[in-house]
Amino acid sequence: MFAELAHFIYHSPATLALKMRLPQHEFYDRLITRADAAGLAERRAMLVAGLSGHIVEIGCGTGAMFGVYEPPITKVSAIEPDAAFADRARELAPQARVPVEVIAGSGDAIPLPDASCDAALFALVLCSVDSPQAVCREAARVVRPGGAIRLLEHVRSPRRIAGALMHAVNPIWLRVNGQGCRLDRDPVPPLEEAGFAIEHIEPFQVWSAGMPAFPMRLIYGRRT
Repeated sequence: MFAELAHFIYHSPATLALKMRLPQHEFYDRLITRADAAGLAERRAMLVAGLSGHIVEIGCGTGAMFGVYEPPITKVSAIEPDAAFADRARELAPQARVPVEVIAGSGDAIPLPDASCDAALFALVLCSVDSPQAVCREAARVVRPGGAIRLLEHVRSPRRIAGALMHAVNPIWLRVNGQGCRLDRDPVPPLEEAGFAIEHIEPFQVWSAGMPAFPMRLIYGRRT
């Protein structure tokens, strides 16, 4: 816990200065690029391992996941509500090894038919949506029975003191980050309520300049 706090405090001045200079989508892209170089890209590759067919990525951001999609994935429908983020993602989509279509839309109203996807994927998304329950229900709607659900998310610490501290400072963090990001969410309950069975959870951390060393999880599940 103390190491995480020291990391956050040390990098905060430069991160805030960067945030003031850049538009939000460029700021986010810069931090995610750093995190990928610090090891997050390896976790992205692990997240998609074994997936095939039509994938819906809910909240694709600036397209950081596009580089790890490969056959036997045949198509990616990338949903993104923010126009500036979506424009950046569309610039990267042609570089992907599989067809990627960036679609304007939100996670609580995915513009795809029922049971039309073989898997749904979230990467650093459920922390920032208004209702994780509504978004998980929509993911369950568009994924066929037996299809996969994959998440890369940061979560509230399971440690009692650290978790309480994250909950206490969440209102301040929410105002500062400008991205709607919450510190204290657990994505598992809304996933299970929506009809996904959790098969495996892998904890990890990434120590990257500009991003807190959140407790993070790779979450693997399946539509029941």
